[in-house]
Amino acid sequence: MRKLYEFNKIILIITALLYLIIILGLYAQIVLGAIQLLSALSVTFLWHTLDKRSKKHLSIYWLIVSLYGLGWLLQIELNNYSWWICIIIIPMTIAIYFVWILSNLKNLNYGKPETSK
Repeated sequence: MRKLYEFNKIILIITALLYLIIILGLYAQIVLGAIQLLSALSVTFLWHTLDKRSKKHLSIYWLIVSLYGLGWLLQIELNNYSWWICIIIIPMTIAIYFVWILSNLKNLNYGKPETSK
């Protein structure tokens, strides 16, 4: 899990730096999104090994991603000032949240199902 965290953190930092040239940041964000969706799927497959707190945060992440994706599918109209929030700020915030989730998961002991006390 530590390697997954480090990889996602590096991709997030590179994406943020590429936003110095807006168009490169937007392209990098597409790559970041794909990597994070695949990473989240892999973490979801380890669901039975996660503690309750991690399950809660991963569920919140999937809910946010689903709502954001639904917004794109519904093609919600954007005005001149809100496009950058919906295209840059919200996805980067979601990405930061996922990297934070991974940072919390990196030290957990995997391979042993959660025991209830």
